[in-house]
Amino acid sequence: MRATRGWMAASLIAVAVEAPAADPPAGTPVSFVACPVARDTGPDTDLCFFTEHDGNRYALVNPPDWGVPQLKHRVLVEGRVKEGPPVCGAIAIEGRASVLPEVDEGCSEVMPFDGVVKGETGGVFNRGTPQQRAFAQDLAQRAAIDPSASLEPAILDPPPSPTPVPPFGPRSLVITYPFNSTRGSGPDMLKLKELAAYARAANAKSVQITGYRAISVLSDGGALTEDPQIARARAEKIAAILGALGVNAKLTHVGWNEGAIAGKGDDDWRNRKVDVAVTP
Repeated sequence: MRATRGWMAASLIAVAVEAPAADPPAGTPVSFVACPVARDTGPDTDLCFFTEHDGNRYALVNPPDWGVPQLKHRVLVEGRVKEGPPVCGAIAIEGRASVLPEVDEGCSEVMPFDGVVKGETGGVFNRGTPQQRAFAQDLAQRAAIDPSASLEPAILDPPPSPTPVPPFGPRSLVITYPFNSTRGSGPDMLKLKELAAYARAANAKSVQITGYRAISVLSDGGALTEDPQIARARAEKIAAILGALGVNAKLTHVGWNEGAIAGKGDDDWRNRKVDVAVTP
């Protein structure tokens, strides 16, 4: 009996050790640095990416044009666990993944297609608006006859926003960035373009631009701090874009925060930003 009980106890301990970690509940903040893993999702679809942390797999899916994970580069993952089905065979996150610039040869894993996790066909031919799909299909037909047409953009520009009309009041915009980057996303740049049109129509008396850098606190207690010059670089780049869009440089006031905004390990990516405020 003693031997049997001892064997049962050892078996239970082994099961407990080998059992996979339970998925964290929705809303749990996560912040960590890890290698991305590229996953083959089938012969007709693109790769998807996930990463592993504390025994769990997390999907790496950024909003449109915010940046895609890259092999041979680690990613800074920041966000909260999202409720819903798995993505790329992993836990979904509402947040951001920043590609770190340093080369890491160890980040080179590609998981072969397993026939279970299947991708969805993307691209403007399949997921664009009806107008975008029709435009892309027409371009493809023209390119088959005249290869030089393949150099034309395949994505139809969105329709222009209506011209701003009075009454005019203050307006603002927050642009967020990947870690240590000055590259704003396409959707944010479209909003900036609209804000520039508003500033011109409202005959703005001032446009205040303020850049910030931040500290990302990791779940293990570590921290990553952005470079000291990045806040200024972000602000000056936005000022240059507004100038190119017709905003009078004499009305533009550019500033930046010398210090770094302290993080809390919960959506710290929101602190990497430029604030733009238009006063009519």
